[in-house]
Amino acid sequence: MSEREKIRVVLVDDVPELRLLVRITLEDDPDIEVVGEAANGRDGARVVQETKPDLVLLDLSMPDMDGLEAISLMREQAPQARVVVLSGHEAGRVSLRALDQGASRYVNKAAGLETIRKVVHEVAQLEPPFSDERFGVVRSMWEHFLDGQIDRAVEGATADVKWRPFVGHGRELNTRDEAEAFIRELLSRGRVVDPRAYGVEARDHGLVVRGTLEVCGLEGCSETEVFWAFCFDGKLVSMAACFERREEALRTLAHCDC
Repeated sequence: MSEREKIRVVLVDDVPELRLLVRITLEDDPDIEVVGEAANGRDGARVVQETKPDLVLLDLSMPDMDGLEAISLMREQAPQARVVVLSGHEAGRVSLRALDQGASRYVNKAAGLETIRKVVHEVAQLEPPFSDERFGVVRSMWEHFLDGQIDRAVEGATADVKWRPFVGHGRELNTRDEAEAFIRELLSRGRVVDPRAYGVEARDHGLVVRGTLEVCGLEGCSETEVFWAFCFDGKLVSMAACFERREEALRTLAHCDC
């Protein structure tokens, strides 16, 4: 988007008071224009089709078509629109589902109105495409990991996958078997690893997934905002690395042999 153009936003939420607060916050920003509203997913899809906004702020829990159902419909009707999900739930399995459906970002409503305005600006700068079927591979691996099915999680990677784990202190693993052994060793030492995804950015060479990583051990817990870079060989992950800065993840993707 041109920096001089206003960001055209549609609000879809079944709570009118929240829509009003979000509208007031956004329209107080000279670079944002709210071009439509709806109280459910079905009407939201219609408004998106009519207005072709730059960005949709979409609640998940609504009557007459919820947000998850509406995302794929909005993607068809306005493929150039970015979708930001607003939810009362923390990022977790539900955020994986939303991102897999085609959302670019997942935001907890408790984060506050100024955070929502900031996210609107951030996501408006993303370039298409705004959905990528490769995220389904990442989601499957992620959910198997959360279920404790490490062997099934690594099945989404190539046999010679390159993996640079955030907790590996610079270590690089060079095969699927090494990756599985590292994860099992980590968990066997009583470490609890809780990755959460709340954003995805598609690039030619792969995906950047934005989220947090909480690691707990005998010394306590620490949570860090991180950016995962995923490269692919066909439908399998060929490289995965985790960084504290988006720029590092993008730089890694640019050098992938995908």
